[in-house]
Amino acid sequence: MAKNRRKFTQCPNCGYTFEEVNNYCPNCGQENHDLNVPVKHLAEEFLESTLHYDTKFWKTLKYLLFCPGLLTEKFNLGKRASYVPPFRLYVFVSIVFFTVLALLAGNSLKISPKQDVQAEVAKTDPKAAAALHEADSLRTATLNRLGQSISPQNSQGEFGQELSAKFQRFTQNEEQARQKLFKNISFMMFILMPFFGFILYLFYRRQGRNYVEHLMFSVHFHTFFFLLTIAGLAVDFFFEGFDMPLWVFLISIVYLFLALRRVYKESYLSTFIKLIPLGITYLFTLTIFFLSTVAVSVWLS
Repeated sequence: MAKNRRKFTQCPNCGYTFEEVNNYCPNCGQENHDLNVPVKHLAEEFLESTLHYDTKFWKTLKYLLFCPGLLTEKFNLGKRASYVPPFRLYVFVSIVFFTVLALLAGNSLKISPKQDVQAEVAKTDPKAAAALHEADSLRTATLNRLGQSISPQNSQGEFGQELSAKFQRFTQNEEQARQKLFKNISFMMFILMPFFGFILYLFYRRQGRNYVEHLMFSVHFHTFFFLLTIAGLAVDFFFEGFDMPLWVFLISIVYLFLALRRVYKESYLSTFIKLIPLGITYLFTLTIFFLSTVAVSVWLS
């Protein structure tokens, strides 16, 4: 959608004399558009640009969710102006994703004390209450043994004592620890995308594609994963018994298979054969990244 401009004949910033085709000043870069107009005109322009962006956003979202690999394919073909840029879309969706996670994690902490829960259960099912009490006692004993095993008395050297102290500080404040983990995990996911792109580059190097094409595939896939997880969390919140992790995993695998098939143009059999080692390599990389993120979070506490 072309923007209706009220053009100057001369640049107000540097004095350059415009030609009719100049939408921006070739000398200083300022936009050739007169904003000294009534508020009504500015409001109309804002509404027009907002609706245009919304059209791009919903079109991009539709293709991302229901047409695996199509956005990546269009990006690789140079068809980009009609869609939200991949990194901008990822940043927006990831902010929503981690905000939802933080809210759900915060609400999960606002529950009744254990004694109150056991008292309520005891009213309806004494056997279940006894089992709950036994499980809680086992959990407490396990945590005590864990704490003793990493205590300064049992640690060897200054490194062990420092690690123990950092671990204790990290676990003392659950809210602070959770916020730090979410922050570091969001950064981890952003760093993980180029690694997944590199994995794709290794598996499809014979096609002679540039690394950027694999990176865009990674960005779109991770954006879809965030949206799928948000939807899974919503369903899990309203419907008990819904196995959210399992469904997210299965749908992600199917989506990845279809996206690989569309973008890399290989047969279904060849795509499936590559999907298995590709998925295993990615899961292994994700595990290493996650454990490293937790370790760094504890160490920097």
